[in-house]
Amino acid sequence: MFELDKLRTRFGQLLVILLWLHVPVMVLVAMALDRPVMLPAMAAIVLAGAYHLAWWRRGIAPVTRYLSAVALMGEPALLVYLLAGRDWQMDMHMYFFATLALTIAWCDWRVILVAAIAVAVHHLLLDLLLPFAVFANGGDMPRVWLHAGIVAVQTIVLVWLSDTLAKSFERIGAMRAEIMRHNETLQDRIDVMRAEIMQHNETLQERTLEAEAANQAKSLFLANMSHEIRTPMNAILGFCHLALQTGLTPKQQDYVTKIKGAGDSLLTLINDILDLSKIEAGKISLERTHFNLRSSLEGLFNIAAVKAAEAGITVDLNIDPAVPATLLGDVHRLNQVLLNLVSNAVKFTERGGVTVSIRAPEQRGNLVTLEVAVRDTGIGMTQEQQARLFHTFSQADSSTTRRFGGTGLGLAISKQLVELMGGSITVESAPGIGSTFTFRAVMEIGDSEQLPRTMPSEELKHLRVLIADDNPASREILQDIFVTWGVHADLVASGKEVLAALDTAVSGAPYDLVLLDWKMPGMDGIDTATAMRGNAHLTNPPLVLMVSAYGWGDAKAAAEAAGISAFLVKPIDPATLLTTITALLGADKSRTPVQAAPGNDVPKVAPNLRGLCVLVVEDNEINREIAVELLTDAGLVVDTAENGRIACERVLESGKHYDAVLMDVQMPEMDGMEATARIREHLPSDRLPIIAMTAHAYEADRQRCLDVGMNGHVSKPVDPALLIRTLDQWLRPRLPAETAPPPPVLAEAPPSASKPPSTGTLPASLPPFDLDAALLRMNGKQELLRKMIVHFGDTFATTMPTLRDQIAAASLDEARRLAHTLKGVASTIEIRAVAEAAGQVEKALQDGDLTGIEGRLEGLERAIRPALAASAMVKGTAAPAAAGVAAACDYTSVIPAITELRGLLQRRSLRARKTFDALEETLGTTPEGLGLHPVKASLDRLDYGEALALLDKITGWDALADERTGSPRAVS
Repeated sequence: MFELDKLRTRFGQLLVILLWLHVPVMVLVAMALDRPVMLPAMAAIVLAGAYHLAWWRRGIAPVTRYLSAVALMGEPALLVYLLAGRDWQMDMHMYFFATLALTIAWCDWRVILVAAIAVAVHHLLLDLLLPFAVFANGGDMPRVWLHAGIVAVQTIVLVWLSDTLAKSFERIGAMRAEIMRHNETLQDRIDVMRAEIMQHNETLQERTLEAEAANQAKSLFLANMSHEIRTPMNAILGFCHLALQTGLTPKQQDYVTKIKGAGDSLLTLINDILDLSKIEAGKISLERTHFNLRSSLEGLFNIAAVKAAEAGITVDLNIDPAVPATLLGDVHRLNQVLLNLVSNAVKFTERGGVTVSIRAPEQRGNLVTLEVAVRDTGIGMTQEQQARLFHTFSQADSSTTRRFGGTGLGLAISKQLVELMGGSITVESAPGIGSTFTFRAVMEIGDSEQLPRTMPSEELKHLRVLIADDNPASREILQDIFVTWGVHADLVASGKEVLAALDTAVSGAPYDLVLLDWKMPGMDGIDTATAMRGNAHLTNPPLVLMVSAYGWGDAKAAAEAAGISAFLVKPIDPATLLTTITALLGADKSRTPVQAAPGNDVPKVAPNLRGLCVLVVEDNEINREIAVELLTDAGLVVDTAENGRIACERVLESGKHYDAVLMDVQMPEMDGMEATARIREHLPSDRLPIIAMTAHAYEADRQRCLDVGMNGHVSKPVDPALLIRTLDQWLRPRLPAETAPPPPVLAEAPPSASKPPSTGTLPASLPPFDLDAALLRMNGKQELLRKMIVHFGDTFATTMPTLRDQIAAASLDEARRLAHTLKGVASTIEIRAVAEAAGQVEKALQDGDLTGIEGRLEGLERAIRPALAASAMVKGTAAPAAAGVAAACDYTSVIPAITELRGLLQRRSLRARKTFDALEETLGTTPEGLGLHPVKASLDRLDYGEALALLDKITGWDALADERTGSPRAVS
């Protein structure tokens, strides 16, 4: 009945307006007929008011409906009365029929009956008792009965129609309720289905996680098994190679050759299994190297020719002259596919021969499509055998008595590799006639100048090489390769021995290249490379090449993060090793192998990069100044920004041209991540390199920087040589046609208060500062380091009370940022105890774990106190007394000056600095004067609130109450 109630409500509201409109109508009609106005007006007001009151109190209740019927019939009755004796009087009887028809809107037959009764009562009352009120010549009963008949007929029709409407609304309501019930039932079913789907999804997620865990376990197992198998295989093949170069008897040479052939076959099987695993995991990738096609096929066909000769068949190679001599692509994968096809052809051919044809049917720009066809005169295959040929673990002859061995992996892997190279593979065959395998691969046209040399250059012969492998045979094989080239190589058996050898060589002739085995006991190759990167004494660290039996997957990603330059997979191919070393040294142009130890030259960018403009985005003034010094010494023009917002303005709005941006990550107002994202909306990475320079040094932090659009990552404390090498990698020289940009407006120098004049050089030692390590980071600049040490004392003198206040106020983000900044600066100027303690505080605040935070703060305070004292000593003053540490100071003699200063600080008046200077001059170099140093640092930053709090804490303002009232008492 919801819709019916809505209809009745709207009709009831309409009647309120309609009945009140009759009041002015009655007044106007009475005035027009020169009849008394008051009586009809009051009657109309009573009718409208009575209905309005009922509507207001009872709404659409039956009593309101009945009253509306009477009121509606009363309005035409009044008009009939007013028009008595007029021509229009009888026409007003039509209004009765109209108002009676209106009552149908209530959809209540009882209301219609009430209205009809009201009409009957009106007519009978007037016609029988007051006929002259209506009829000027007396009653007219025939007309009364005529009207009564009309009203009766209308009433009957209206009652039927009203009942019909009411029943229709009831049906609509019932249908609506039924629909609602169905909807609820449907919703319940949907909820049940959703719950079932969620349950199925959870089950599927569990199964997916189980499958991923199983896949990871399989990959790890294959990695370990690969290493364990490849290590002895490396020894077998390596020693076979070396043995064949010595004077052997014919029988010995035959035995060794067969051993080498069997080893090659076993290695091929291992490679097939690993390749299948990598293909299934989607982790196989193609390399891009320049190679001579004909030369690369010589070794392959030498292998195939031996097996073909044993079978009494021939192997021919035909290369179309139109095929480019030098190509750029993955030569190893190309040879792997071709060797597999040729080996199969030889294996399944009893007489006749195998022909390999290579042509280039299509060339577009720098891309060329190779078409390689391998034809044999072997046993051939049926259509059914061809259909399952490229399936994993499937062979044409799958019977248990087949004459030919194999795993059925080679062709499946070849198909995947060919598709990775942008081509496809097909086969045409018939039993007894032979088979033709044809595959296409897309390559680039290579550059013959980029081909590797077969022997090292004279420059490479001066390399100092360190080989680390726990397997003695592997060490000996690698050493023999370098000896063959005339290169000296030292051998060690563990990661610890690598670090010791590098430390020993720092003072003499440093190593240029380190070959690390991945799997070593204790400290593996990745851990060793990480430790090398963190060794501050290695100002020019050697290139690192990993010799791994499994160079893909997680091990490769972790090794790249550790700074390892390249990979070689055991067994080692000498030509591949030489190619890799040549490429590494060619890419690292800053390294020139020499026999003597390098000097302490300041690292500089490449000559063609000098004069480029770099923006340093760093919120800490100490780190900013150090970066400016290092980059200026490196030959660059440097601009600075204090946070990410200013950096965005400088890069995007000022119209300046920068060649690179060194971006800190954690900064106030706008951090480096958000700033990089905004810059990347306008400038892609190839137009403006952005390099993270942050104390966040974990791999996850590095990956987040790369994900947001940064090009590289340099961890703090910054190694100058590593920073310059990174810039060499990403900076690009300007084209001659480019307009030279105007020199950037460098950031204003800090106030003179933060840059004290030099009063001398640094002492020989300054605990807890590691001056030697810090000087390496400052390019040996003692004056710069001295300034940074003094600046450290000025900047962080109030760190401990500030940290405690921020933690007490639950401002954990601000406290974490302050601890992070302290950690980074302390690492840069080599206060390791402070850096470690600040790092512990930062981690606790980052995790939101305040359990034991006071103990960590006390540890940080114990670490920073001697650093502040050393800074004060360098500055020529004593260390300020840390908050909470007792210092025998008596400020009673300067209570008036302190009172005046407190008032100025409370009013945030600029006169506070002048008053403080006068107070400082009065106290001089007394302990009281030195103790106010933190207040001066806060005033320099115009932080009046912090200055007032420190002043009260240092002077013991509350304890001076007696003195302020005239009762002297010492303060300690």
